[in-house]
Amino acid sequence: MMNLRNFSPNLRRLPVALLVLFTTLSLAAQKPSELKDLGVRYFADAQWAKAENLLAQYQQRKPGEMEVLLKLGIANYHLHRSDKALSFLEYVNQQNLNGQIGADAAFYLARTLHGRQEYERAITAYKNFMRLAGEGNALYKYAATNIWRCAQGMHLRPNPDIALVENLGDRVNSSGDEYAPLPSVNYKNRLYFASARPGATGGRRNEDGYEDTLRGAWCSDMYIAQQRLSGWELESGLNSLLNTARHEAPLAFGNEGRVLFFSRGFTPFSGDIFADTSGRKDEYATATPRFNSAMQAENGDVAPFFFADSFLIFASRRPGGQGGLDLYWSVLRDGNWMEAQAFPASLNSAFDETTPWLAPDGRTLYFSSNRVESIGGFDVFKSRFNPETQSWSVPENMGAPLNSPGNDTWFRPQNGENAAFLSSDRIDSYGGYDIYLVYFKQQPEGFGQIGDFFALSKPKREAAGGNAVKEIAVAPLYYNSERDIFSTENNKILDAFAAALRPLPAGSTVMVTVFTDETGPVKFDLYNGIKRAELLGKALTERGIPAEKIKLQSCGPGFPAARNVLDGRPSEAGQRLNRRAELSLRNIQDEAALKIRLERPLVAEYMAAAGTARYDELSKGLSYRVEVANTRQLLNTEALSMFSDLLISSQTGSGQYQYSAGWVRQYKEAAQLKAELQKQEFLEARVVACLNGLPLSKPEAIALLKKYPDLMEFVRN
Repeated sequence: MMNLRNFSPNLRRLPVALLVLFTTLSLAAQKPSELKDLGVRYFADAQWAKAENLLAQYQQRKPGEMEVLLKLGIANYHLHRSDKALSFLEYVNQQNLNGQIGADAAFYLARTLHGRQEYERAITAYKNFMRLAGEGNALYKYAATNIWRCAQGMHLRPNPDIALVENLGDRVNSSGDEYAPLPSVNYKNRLYFASARPGATGGRRNEDGYEDTLRGAWCSDMYIAQQRLSGWELESGLNSLLNTARHEAPLAFGNEGRVLFFSRGFTPFSGDIFADTSGRKDEYATATPRFNSAMQAENGDVAPFFFADSFLIFASRRPGGQGGLDLYWSVLRDGNWMEAQAFPASLNSAFDETTPWLAPDGRTLYFSSNRVESIGGFDVFKSRFNPETQSWSVPENMGAPLNSPGNDTWFRPQNGENAAFLSSDRIDSYGGYDIYLVYFKQQPEGFGQIGDFFALSKPKREAAGGNAVKEIAVAPLYYNSERDIFSTENNKILDAFAAALRPLPAGSTVMVTVFTDETGPVKFDLYNGIKRAELLGKALTERGIPAEKIKLQSCGPGFPAARNVLDGRPSEAGQRLNRRAELSLRNIQDEAALKIRLERPLVAEYMAAAGTARYDELSKGLSYRVEVANTRQLLNTEALSMFSDLLISSQTGSGQYQYSAGWVRQYKEAAQLKAELQKQEFLEARVVACLNGLPLSKPEAIALLKKYPDLMEFVRN
């Protein structure tokens, strides 16, 4: 039997045409079993083209094997041949009604239909996969999320401002990955980009950076493409001083195009950032100094974007974020980069945010995210900064055809044009990620106006009496248990909060409110919450806030921001959003010298719960609660289970816990609830009046009678 590997030294000396013929004849002479075995090995190593070639030959000679048909479908899916993939996968799924072939057939059918934007059919296929795979499958939750993304795709209207999305063509794109498009600053029709394609300088290497010609992936080099009358064409790779045996990718230009920032590492997702000074004809100096900034590239900080050389935005998985990759910013001051700050929770999500681009107006931020509001993987979103409120708008999906069911990243406008480059692995790409050009009918938001980056100081308003009102933004403190309530990120929030409150504005009270998900009987969730609040109250006193000015509150699971259960199954994302503590400033007076703006994360509509919004509403103005008991220990009674809005309140350092139920607007309603509670075992129940969430004494209530007439009954009783 002829074996190609035994003849490899001589084959290298043959002419190319003869080598191709010899290889074809050799494969034809192989036994079907050898074709299959070799094809399966290539399949296991993700060598899709080789696997598809060998298994297709086997299928011709031994047709009908479900295992082979499934692998052909999967290989063609990865090769972006959706028509061929669909024909194989549909047939296999028709024969796989009872799951005897496994769940992969349904999953890849769903992915293929999703990529083709056949959303309704994709939803059916995803549900079939979930039925066959069961909850223990690693892709089960991913499939569930993609059902929501398909639903988003069905309802997301095409963006009327986008004229066309065009692949840059096979003279630029290859069967490998093209990504990180970087338009030249000084040359309108020139594009720098990264490509992991056959023939790259570093060859094929494994995740540890060692050469691996069988299982390794091609390293990425940096290339230049030029737009000519005939279209976009590959001009050249950058010189050998820049393209090495590692992965390189262009990131940004600085100093009016005279400095090229690029990454170099053992993987496309990590490594060092270098700042290189360019000369004529795209030649670079031999010295490539590392770029020192607030980024920590060695720890996985990625996708930097430079605005006016002095403002940096990047993505990171740093502890304390909202989840996955979050966006951070830093400013260059006096020659040093400031410590990086996270964008607020109104912009970052529990999913990934990456490849940011800040428009020339300094107010409009474009970025990619795989949040559930996307229609596939990563979509391009847009958020607008409001300098008056110092807040970011709810991120807006840029819609189709800019976005696709694939991953759409690296949104970078073309210099001087109403167009932008994009890296995407959508179904019509030539292999992996390709570079596309998005043409806009009119100038997109933020492209034309030149401005400074968004303001870093908070606005000041005039309060009653002419005193300036300062507003600060405070993020929630997330936790899983008492062990991590003082995480590095939470300690930073406590430090900044306490510093902003020194000195504490007159008449103000600090409120520490702890929320949780349902972990057991409500009485335990409530009590654990107040104990966590006590820890935070003590931490604030250690930072200089008087204990008598700190109120503590545990809401237990009664006021959730997100649903803890979705479709009958626990929602880890929802539970995480509900495990949080919030710091706020309360004042009986309507005006205060300091305002706190809570930066809560956005919650997708499908998983949102109304509890926290109800809590916020009842915390404003006049309300009433019924105090059930005042105790120094856990109130261990099952009678509490009849209430869904229980609270425990306390004062820092007091060790006293006030249990209360009901939260109503009228005294009459509270009095009725008190009477019902007294019929139970709570004989000492009493009505408590609250203003802006703070309990009122009788003298305070009397002073407010004119403004709140309903307090009359409270005063009388």
